[in-house]
Amino acid sequence: MKEKKARVSKKRVLLVVTAVLVLALLGAAVTYVTASNNKATEIKADGIVTVDQGDIIATFAQSATVESGRQGSFEILDGTRVTALNVRVGDLVKQGDLLASFDTSSLNALLQAKKKDYSNAQKSYKEYLAGAAAAPKQAVALKQQIAALEKEIARLQAEEAQPKAEEVQPSGNSQLEELKTAIAGLLGNTSIANMMVDRVFAENGSVAQTLAAFQNLLSGSLGMGMDANAMASMMSGMGSLGNSELINASLQLVQLKVQETMLGLQSGASLDDVYKSLADSAEKAYRQTELAVEQLKNGWVAEADGIVREVNISAGEIYQAPEQSSGGVSSINVTTLLASISTGNADISSLLSGLFETPVKGMVVEYYPFTATFLVGKYDLAKIYLDQPAKVKSVSGKIFDATITYISPVATEGGEINISSLLGSSGSSKGVEARITIPEPDKSITIGLDVDVTIDLETKKNVVRVPVESVQYDEDSKENYVFIYEAVSKTIQKTPIETGLFDGTYYEVLQGIDAGAEIVRAPQRDMLDGDRVKIAA
Repeated sequence: MKEKKARVSKKRVLLVVTAVLVLALLGAAVTYVTASNNKATEIKADGIVTVDQGDIIATFAQSATVESGRQGSFEILDGTRVTALNVRVGDLVKQGDLLASFDTSSLNALLQAKKKDYSNAQKSYKEYLAGAAAAPKQAVALKQQIAALEKEIARLQAEEAQPKAEEVQPSGNSQLEELKTAIAGLLGNTSIANMMVDRVFAENGSVAQTLAAFQNLLSGSLGMGMDANAMASMMSGMGSLGNSELINASLQLVQLKVQETMLGLQSGASLDDVYKSLADSAEKAYRQTELAVEQLKNGWVAEADGIVREVNISAGEIYQAPEQSSGGVSSINVTTLLASISTGNADISSLLSGLFETPVKGMVVEYYPFTATFLVGKYDLAKIYLDQPAKVKSVSGKIFDATITYISPVATEGGEINISSLLGSSGSSKGVEARITIPEPDKSITIGLDVDVTIDLETKKNVVRVPVESVQYDEDSKENYVFIYEAVSKTIQKTPIETGLFDGTYYEVLQGIDAGAEIVRAPQRDMLDGDRVKIAA
């Protein structure tokens, strides 16, 4: 009986122990789960910020290329002696500073030569205009003379072709040889003239044929540079040859056709352009020289504040200009110009380019103000306007005041996207070209290099704002949100907000939270709505 009671007691003890173990395990599990759920994300003390109220200024930021606003070019003339040079490349100058001084005693002759060129060109142009007015009437008379002469030559050639029994034909073509010698002599016996004569005489067998070929050759080339006087001389030189009536008639026809061609040119616009261009170029050269002489006499003086870009002279030197390929109006070969026009190969600009020497830049000064050009995107364009203030930051970090002075009416493609585009203000590299003026730059702003431009676009006063790093974006709801910190429960709450103006540091909050709320400054990626937060000491 006692043994049976002992077995029952052992079973009871075993059941009690088992129950205690189960309860202990359950308690441990509950404690573990509870502890896991109560685990807090640690945030530093400055990781929680208070939403405040303040001003927000939206700005446009872009790089811009610096350009010269105005350039001062000082010209040096041949024979000028440099008595003093007061600046070097890179020097800053003030308005009124004397940059260099000169001895100009040798320049009067140069100025007078330019004035004479100008006077001659003007006289030639006036004479041409007078001749051009009478050219149409003269052309009519010439056509009548040419028609009559061609008829007479045809009659003489017909007679020449008739064989005459009583005439003794000259032996050895002596008449042709006399004609060849006379023509070669009248053309100057040059290699080109001799080649032309040989070719004509080799291809033709009689005086009449030779004269006809020679007539065509001379007419097509405007007499190889021969004028009316040369033609008259040729006519008189042919008088001793046989069959003088036909020879003289043929040469008269050549002369008349050359005159007709000249009158045709004189009546057209091409020759008018030549004379007008000569007159204009001569006047420009004279005026430039006159201005340069006046500047040299007074010394080179800075017209405004600026920086010296080029210096091509040295103190004490007597400047010697490079040799020119031509020397003014007197050296112009008008016949060459006319021949070029008659063949349709005239390039007046090229023909005139070497007539007058180009003034040499002895010194160049870049005057202030400078300008800088940049692109404005379509979303910012409505906020940009003329005379709007701007700030320019140079490579040295110095800030300069500037003003918008130009906005293009036409868009263009750009190679850069401004910072506003990256922040959502504008979404394209295409934009409108704008330009700012920098009135008082210094050496840290260099022509051709970039500077940073910022422009205040819009300002809002005393608005609710949050730091830019606090704002997150929910891809599912397509909303911006922040995490509000609940100090009592030490948890964070995901709270959608509507944002407004942005200034690069703060977003304006239109609705969702109020000033005074505490939020997480820079939420971690794994933070969730309702998470506990532990503020680190």
